[in-house]
Amino acid sequence: MSAYYFDDEEVGLARETSHPLLVENAAAEFYYDCTDDFSPFGNDSGNDTLANLEEWYQQRTAGVEAATFLRNLLTNDWGFDTTYLDVTELTQLDAMSRDELSLNSEIDRAVVATAFGQFKIAGQADNAVLQMAADAFRRQRYEAEKAGKREIHPWEYAEQFLARLDAMEADLAKMANKKAR
Repeated sequence: MSAYYFDDEEVGLARETSHPLLVENAAAEFYYDCTDDFSPFGNDSGNDTLANLEEWYQQRTAGVEAATFLRNLLTNDWGFDTTYLDVTELTQLDAMSRDELSLNSEIDRAVVATAFGQFKIAGQADNAVLQMAADAFRRQRYEAEKAGKREIHPWEYAEQFLARLDAMEADLAKMANKKAR
């Protein structure tokens, strides 16, 4: 059994309590900033997901995948409809209401936090979670691009968020291509 890395409740999110693979490949400060809304763990959904993921790793049953953990968290604990996780045709997002998109954004944040959380805790992520994260990045990018191009009240943080998505996606890909030590 490999060693798991869990945050100290008194210290919180830290490099010292993260798997070396994450520390090496996700070196930017924002990964360890629990107040940066554009980071995997800096928003409420991401922070809550990481805390629940740590608990899941401590109590998990052999053979249960992180994708199952995530779906259970979203459905049973948060009351979300996880059919959104299957949205891969981006134009489907155009038919959703603003409220639906807002709720679904929280799902995407939880997905990204689960992928990075697995690397933070165990130094590897399940393939199903990595695919979910790739889809979440695509959906988030699509919505941010649209929001940044609105004629009325364009989103002023669109470029910053898109750059962050690019960085996170690249770092996640680097880690997925390496083996845990």
